[in-house]
Amino acid sequence: MNRMILTAAVALSLYAGQAGAQTAIPVPPATTIPAAERVHGIVASITDKSLTLTQEDGTSATVAFLANPSITLIAPATLDQILPGSHVTSANKTQPDGTGLAREIGIFPPGAAHHDANLAIGDSGTMLTSGTVTTVVTVDGGRIVTVDYGSGTRQITVPGGARITTDTPATRDQIRPGAKVYITTRQPTAAYRGQQTITIFTAGL
Repeated sequence: MNRMILTAAVALSLYAGQAGAQTAIPVPPATTIPAAERVHGIVASITDKSLTLTQEDGTSATVAFLANPSITLIAPATLDQILPGSHVTSANKTQPDGTGLAREIGIFPPGAAHHDANLAIGDSGTMLTSGTVTTVVTVDGGRIVTVDYGSGTRQITVPGGARITTDTPATRDQIRPGAKVYITTRQPTAAYRGQQTITIFTAGL
């Protein structure tokens, strides 16, 4: 898994929330928001109050659940699931004609809350594009999608070999030992109620 792309995509979820999420909590000035704590690994154990992960280096990390975390399940998807009206987030490489070639693309359900963006990742010409699909054209072995990211549009070719996933709301019951998870937590303070997003990856991702 490409950590850079994963980190960028999950970071967007801090702004996005998900369909069916609770009423937005007022956010205080940026200077009062605690730094994000990010942990990822394999779930070793879980209780009602916390879960313990085995990280890539073999060490353990225990993360306490905040009240009402935003939980998302990421599963493999197909080209046929990229539809007009869907929200997508894609890591795509800029081509000589100015369009993008997708390395990976995540699909969110129509109507899901989201954060529109078209951001450069490093200096390699890779963009992180997040927005609503307006058109989908079938081409040999893939799709050409037009993504409206709010202040403009970007045409992205999604080849058959691209990593395609779907993101759907999940519950704490779906976090089980052996699952791969990515957790971002901003701890509560006297002026901030805290925020936690938990992303669960199905087998093979």
